[in-house]
Amino acid sequence: MKLNNILSDASVMLGISEDDVTNQKILFRCANLVVANVTGNYIDCVTTQDFNVTEGCINYDEFDKTFLKIVSVSCSYDLYMDHIAVRNGHVTVKYAYVPEFKSPDDVVAVMNPSTLLWGILAEYACISGLVEEAKLYNDKFEKLLFASRPTGKSRRMP
Repeated sequence: MKLNNILSDASVMLGISEDDVTNQKILFRCANLVVANVTGNYIDCVTTQDFNVTEGCINYDEFDKTFLKIVSVSCSYDLYMDHIAVRNGHVTVKYAYVPEFKSPDDVVAVMNPSTLLWGILAEYACISGLVEEAKLYNDKFEKLLFASRPTGKSRRMP
């Protein structure tokens, strides 16, 4: 599903006109806030990237995606505030990142579209000062978000 479908549903639910450019931009920012919050706290989005290191370090701004944390490195390394110190040569880094929507035409692949919708509604209501609505939307968002996470327990029914 594309993000613009979810934003359209959010617009209808909030009574926002499709022509209201300012609020449409706010909804788009809300989508990125929700995804950043979820991936930063609950779901790791992981990718691998290869580097040809010549100066003994990889700056965080060299990563293709917004760097969040190291999962593994193909050699020994040290973490610093703005870079990773590694040996020279070919180095593979597996890292968690924060996904970001670049446009409303992007496909929603990180999380369930319904969960994202309720998260957008909660963020928008909070930003707009709609306290009661924000609480209702956030409760639904969290219910969907945590229902989709494995609990680590399984039961076998007879």
